[in-house]
Amino acid sequence: MCDGRRGRDTATLSLKYASGTAAPGASLYHGRLRGAVASVRTIIGVDIGGTKVAAALMRVSMPLDDMGSSGEVQLPQVVMRATLPTDVSSETACLESIAACIARVMPDEPSIEGIGVGVASLMDVARGRAVHSVHLPLTDMPLRDVLERRLGLPVAVDNDATAACIGEHVFGAGVGTREMLMLTLGTGVGGGIICGGKPYRGVGGAAGELGHVMVDVNGPECPGDCPNRGCLEAYVSGTAMNALALAAAQAQPSSGLGRALRAGETVDSRLLTRLATRGDADAVALLARRGEYLGAGLITLVNIFNPELIVVGGGAAAAGDLLLEPARRVLAQRALRPAREQVRLLPALLGPDAGVVGAAALALVELFPEVSIGEALGSTPS
Repeated sequence: MCDGRRGRDTATLSLKYASGTAAPGASLYHGRLRGAVASVRTIIGVDIGGTKVAAALMRVSMPLDDMGSSGEVQLPQVVMRATLPTDVSSETACLESIAACIARVMPDEPSIEGIGVGVASLMDVARGRAVHSVHLPLTDMPLRDVLERRLGLPVAVDNDATAACIGEHVFGAGVGTREMLMLTLGTGVGGGIICGGKPYRGVGGAAGELGHVMVDVNGPECPGDCPNRGCLEAYVSGTAMNALALAAAQAQPSSGLGRALRAGETVDSRLLTRLATRGDADAVALLARRGEYLGAGLITLVNIFNPELIVVGGGAAAAGDLLLEPARRVLAQRALRPAREQVRLLPALLGPDAGVVGAAALALVELFPEVSIGEALGSTPS
């Protein structure tokens, strides 16, 4: 389903690779976008998930001033947006659905300066390759080069959770910070790392799998594509909380969840959150327990990274402080000093646009090297 205006006809976007001068694995554009700094960039942000592709054409103000943590940041202006189902039947079909969604937000006039893409996949960011995805048929796919040659525009690609982290750093809860982590509680638990004011990706681009911090060596099997047990993802992902809500409904037929189940309602994390926000004691207790598990996982991250901020987003984080306050208590009690006294735990601010705004922020900091990373992120050098 598309909720934006249709731009270029997708038929003009051939699947065939166009000829180019870049060496294999090298971008046609990266490092070639120097020039006069514009106060506003026109960027497309794309969020590729296992069920849908979202794209938005945005006017993005360059945050060039040293704003610090108290500075005001202008959020990107969404000009048009589109959403289409992700076709996961094959690699070619998946690329078609991605290109079709992007095409719907491409105006006829050549005003677009770059495209940022966050994708639910392990990434080799330096080479722009989608290495492996649980939910998408993209394995060792040179996604950046394919899209650049197909669309004729510069493209930056990264893991979707890392892109969301960059978005919160540039435009959201993390403005002005230099040491920040983000967890996205969705179908799984993704993560992103800002270290020294820059995205940290590790030697191969796979860093930031924060949902696979182990909180119980004998815990349940990880629901993700992971051989471990007792991962944080097994306790606080949307998948885990859906299962928790259903099990509680079946075990306690007289509870609010149990009555909803008998009435034929869908019992999942969203219902759990709705009941808890209305004061249902059983639902509040269930979320508090999950918040404690979240805090247990964050202890390890705080002790290792000593961040000034941890941002928690994603659909499963909609419970807000019902989930975060128990996590804060566990952190305050059990993480090491001084790190536990220096960290803040906050909800994400970008809401449902986090994916596309994060992708736009990714394009902003990766494609325009005339802007220093510190300037683009509005942080103060130490």
